[in-house]
Amino acid sequence: MAVITISRELGSEGDRIAELVCQELGYCRVDKEMLSHIAQEAGVDVEAVLAKERSITRKPRFVSSDMASLYAKDPSAFEKRAAIDDETYARIVRETMEEFARKGNVVIVGRGGQIILQDWPTALHVRLYAPPEVRIRRVMARMNISEAEATRLVTSSDEEKRQYIRHLRPHADWSNLKYYHLAINTAHITPEVAAQIIVLAAQCKDAAAAADYPGAVEPS
Repeated sequence: MAVITISRELGSEGDRIAELVCQELGYCRVDKEMLSHIAQEAGVDVEAVLAKERSITRKPRFVSSDMASLYAKDPSAFEKRAAIDDETYARIVRETMEEFARKGNVVIVGRGGQIILQDWPTALHVRLYAPPEVRIRRVMARMNISEAEATRLVTSSDEEKRQYIRHLRPHADWSNLKYYHLAINTAHITPEVAAQIIVLAAQCKDAAAAADYPGAVEPS
C-alpha cells in the first residue's frame, strides 16, 4: 500500500516517468483528482484553488488552462465561495494528501508531498532533476519555442516550486535531498529505467514499512 511522491523539475521527464510508474504498479496518479478534491472540500471552484496557488508562488498557475477549463465545464452541486484563505488551503491540502496516502497505491505528483508526508512510513519520496541546459533543450523541443523562452519557463517554474514549498514549511529548500529517499538525474537515466528504479524502491519501502509497522497505514 505504498504511496509515491514525485517532485520534478520542468524538463526532467517527470510526467512521463510518473505515468510509467503508475502503469507498472497499477497505481493511481492523483494530481488531477487532488485539485478537484481540494476545491470540493474548501467549497470553492477549481479556479479559486488555482488563484490561491498563483498568489502563493506569485507566478503562473501550476495546472494547465486546459485542465482548468475541463473542471469549469463540470460545476458541482455545492455552493461555491469566491476565494480560499491560506490557512484553509494548507489544511485541506494536508488532509487531502493524507487521505490519498491512507488509501495507498498512489503516485502524488507535486504539491509538496515530500513535505506533508515526510514521516509517512509507507511513503517513498522521489526527486527528478536534470542540468538546466538539458531541461531547456527538452522544453524547446517539446514546446517548439526559442532558447530564451525555454530558459524563462524553466527559471520561472523552479521559482514557483521553491516558493510553494516555503509556503508549506518556511525556510525549506525543495532541492534539499533530506526530503527525499531517491533522486534521479534524468539527463543520464531514461524514463523507462527511472521508472523501474522507482518501482523497485517503492516495493522495498513497502516491505520495510510492513515489517516495521505491522498494520500501520499512517504515522503515529
